Amino acid sequence: MARQVNAVTERLRRSKVNSPVDRRRDIERPPGPRAADLPYRFATSGDICGYFVAVEREYEQIAHTRMLRDHLYILNDPEFVVEFFLNHSRGNMKGRALQGAKAVLGTGLLTSDGDFHLRQRRLVQPAFHRDRVVSYAQTMAAITQRHEQRWKEGATFDMVEDMSALTLAIVGETLFGADLTSDAAEMNTALTEVLTGSGARLMMGGGILRLPTPARRRSVESSATLDAIVQRMVDDHRRIGDTGDMLSMLIAAQEDGEGMSDEQVRDEAMTLVLAGHETTAMAMSWTWMLLARNPQVAEWLHEELDSELAGRAPGFEDLGALPRTHAVIAESMRMYPPAWSMGRRVLKDLTLGKWLVPRGAMVLSSQYALQRSPRWWDSPLAFRPRRWIGADGAFSETNPGQPRGAWFPFGWGNRRCIGEQFAWTEAQLILATLAQRWEPQLQQGHAVEPQPAVTLRPKGGLPVTLRRRSGG
Repeated sequence: MARQVNAVTERLRRSKVNSPVDRRRDIERPPGPRAADLPYRFATSGDICGYFVAVEREYEQIAHTRMLRDHLYILNDPEFVVEFFLNHSRGNMKGRALQGAKAVLGTGLLTSDGDFHLRQRRLVQPAFHRDRVVSYAQTMAAITQRHEQRWKEGATFDMVEDMSALTLAIVGETLFGADLTSDAAEMNTALTEVLTGSGARLMMGGGILRLPTPARRRSVESSATLDAIVQRMVDDHRRIGDTGDMLSMLIAAQEDGEGMSDEQVRDEAMTLVLAGHETTAMAMSWTWMLLARNPQVAEWLHEELDSELAGRAPGFEDLGALPRTHAVIAESMRMYPPAWSMGRRVLKDLTLGKWLVPRGAMVLSSQYALQRSPRWWDSPLAFRPRRWIGADGAFSETNPGQPRGAWFPFGWGNRRCIGEQFAWTEAQLILATLAQRWEPQLQQGHAVEPQPAVTLRPKGGLPVTLRRRSGG
């Protein structure tokens, strides 16, 4: 472990990025909230989601504020979201949080920029081809059925931990040919510390993790734990040889005769292990909470599962016949998007509407705020999966009628999540398998509050009691 601690400490030392800074004094800025408000909330773990919701309500197109030394532009208009994150995607770099996350994840797909990111994306892309995802589906369903055997009537547990264990097992076996079941508890503890202990503060830059504080020490130790598990997988693959999974592809990958270094393989593996299971685990946790709070929606879902599956395990070929299952997950991600905000630093001057956004400025938009806006969504605070179902009974992302740019749970442009289809398939198979027989109930007295860190997590977990469906 000492080797991993030293490696994490070295990454922290090297994680400082020389980024352009907007120092312009000769231009007009859009109106916006007080400069001290946002840094204070990040520093004190205040209501960050509520902040962005309030800004979206008051400043309908674009708002300007400060994040420490940076000028920050907050986009609240879907047209501006598309314009910046899609049409100007090559003229910006990752923002504060993901630049800071390099200290934890290294330089993987989630944190890299420019030509290096494009090269790595081309090398990883084959693992997420549709044919590959179809082949993963059988494994996803089998692991979920195996996991279900642990669920017992009346059992109580934290749904966040449970879904994290399930999605970790799925990503371990499908992408890495590794059984991570025995590592689930240790990885969840380490991941929770990394994401919630330091996650939100990374918005203030990676320098926060270079300060010699108890939080930094815990983050280093947790990152070292994750490093050790991932490195063990890499070492096992190098010893065994090509097994046809994604980690074997990473080790063997070459482009123009140049393969990945050991450090690059580790960084990509770490990124895919964490990002590949964390976001789906959070999506499923929020989905179970919403179904427990909305029994009529749960009944609507059960009607579909009973009719189409009749108790059997679902497969990839069933997903097209389960539009309600798809809609429940989409509506959950609308209200509680695991990726709750998206930020970039501008590398060259650009114009949004009548406003000049100078090189070096930060630009951010919050999925949480736009996907709850009454300007774009009917009854935005109501859990209404039916909004995603058309008159023909089919699911479509356009059925709610929202403008392009008001719904972007997987990001936009050339940084759109590479594992989107993997995540949709995994989430639908998990829900279709488990909801046939189970109705987890929220434990009374536990206040559920969103905690925005690297992902949007239920603060304090999500304690539930398992209840078997009558007839299930």
